[in-house]
Amino acid sequence: MQTYDTKEAGPGPIISNICHQLEVRKTINDVVPWDPKQCLLDPGTHVTALIINILCRRDPLYRVKDFYLEQDLELLFGIDAEPNHFNDDALGGTLDKIYAAGAKKVFSAVVLKAQLKEEITCRVLHGDTTSRLVYGNYRQAEGLNITCGYNKEHRTDLKQFKVGLVVTEDGFPVIGEILDGNLDDKSWNKQLLANLPGYFNVEELKKIVYVADSALVTRDNLEAMGEDLKFISRLPDTFNLTSELTEAAFASNGWVEFGKLTDGKNSATYKAYELRRALYGRQYRFVVVHSDHLDKRKLRSLDKRLKKKKAELQKSVEKLMKLCFACEADAKEALKRFLKEQQNDFYPLNGSVEKLTETVRCHKPGRPAKDKKPELRTVFKAHLQVGELDEKACQREIKHLSCFVLISNIFDGYSAYGLLKEYKQQSVVENRFKFVKHPLYVGPLWLQKNERLEAMSYVILMALAVYIILQRRVRLALEREDEPLKVTGDKKSFEPTGNKILELFKPVKIVYVKEGGKVKRFLPERYLELNRAIQMIGLKIEIYIKPRSP
Repeated sequence: MQTYDTKEAGPGPIISNICHQLEVRKTINDVVPWDPKQCLLDPGTHVTALIINILCRRDPLYRVKDFYLEQDLELLFGIDAEPNHFNDDALGGTLDKIYAAGAKKVFSAVVLKAQLKEEITCRVLHGDTTSRLVYGNYRQAEGLNITCGYNKEHRTDLKQFKVGLVVTEDGFPVIGEILDGNLDDKSWNKQLLANLPGYFNVEELKKIVYVADSALVTRDNLEAMGEDLKFISRLPDTFNLTSELTEAAFASNGWVEFGKLTDGKNSATYKAYELRRALYGRQYRFVVVHSDHLDKRKLRSLDKRLKKKKAELQKSVEKLMKLCFACEADAKEALKRFLKEQQNDFYPLNGSVEKLTETVRCHKPGRPAKDKKPELRTVFKAHLQVGELDEKACQREIKHLSCFVLISNIFDGYSAYGLLKEYKQQSVVENRFKFVKHPLYVGPLWLQKNERLEAMSYVILMALAVYIILQRRVRLALEREDEPLKVTGDKKSFEPTGNKILELFKPVKIVYVKEGGKVKRFLPERYLELNRAIQMIGLKIEIYIKPRSP
């Protein structure tokens, strides 16, 4: 007697087989102590299950078991497992084991193995941090400090922790760190620079270019990098040197036109002027970069600053105009001092001294006599007027705001254009943060225990590594082909994102025929068109019908 059934497959078999090729299960089982007699499944299988769930559907820990009710566990893991093996108690226990073994150590072991197998090079590294908001009342404990801190979402009502990432040009996370919620970027960069020799040897560090935002540029960090670690960063606007270099660039008018860095219709056009200056006793290259696209946030900030400046000037003017001076010389001196102190480029101040006659107030109690003549005195007052906004000065300020200054200790091998192009690739790490914070992949985190939250965060970073490898494989394969890959929405692309690739396989279902205790799996014919994409990933379509060995 034959029976028929269908099950969801989606991209699960692909993710599982990539994890198998990267030896995720074996690596974790080697690093994390566990007792086979006490565990129904090993930690490596649990982590693989979490990675599959994160990239397919991202359920809360207590719902992962429900996800696997509709999955073919033998096809995914090559073992005779049950959905109950992935309940929240079992997965929570694995997270506890990962934390006890050192969650960062476990993550580093997994990504190092993956990096070696995929032959991912570290010519340029991009580093940055982001905040990850959490829900729930996390207790104050040793280890990860989940607390209030600054975040771009301006959610002061929620606690947070931070994620630090250092990624390659492809976005592969070679270094990942889960950090205290109130750690600032300057301190993180300082810690990172101190820890880099633990990830790379001296010869490797000399070949690496580290790209980071302006938080990298502090006296301590510059001294720590010295000449051994090459870097490209942005000189903070708080440095006086930034405005000096910008002024020098406009004064020289020696701009070199770079044009557009990308082919986008609305891409910015750049020009630059290069200088060399000393900072903290060491010579650096500085590139003043001008963009024809001014950040809207800077325009809003300038408008707010100008309004505040005018209000302050008006208040000061009104205060001075209320003062009376007994002699003209004192009034003129006060006016002169005021104009000097309040001089600015945006609002001109016009003032003069006026001679006035006023009645002296009677300070005696009671009503004055009818025949008493009022006492008069001569006083001098300053009369001022705040002029309208100087449009030329405003436009000049906008031009300066359209500039930023790059700083680097690379003197050979990179042109000014090359420095700018590498710096603009900083978006590669910012795009990885979209994965870390995307609700589709990570959802609201609430694991009750700080230790489990930290361990789960490192598992999410492992999922990010698998996601990038999936994306990287397809893009490298498309570089050798003339025909783009057709993705969802009837669109074609030579550089599809990992998300677009995963979406291709989400509808996939498998037909099961059971006969005489044996199970045969069949892939509906309409899914055979996905064979090209599967081959680009480095797999075969048989992964959907033939279980692999564990």
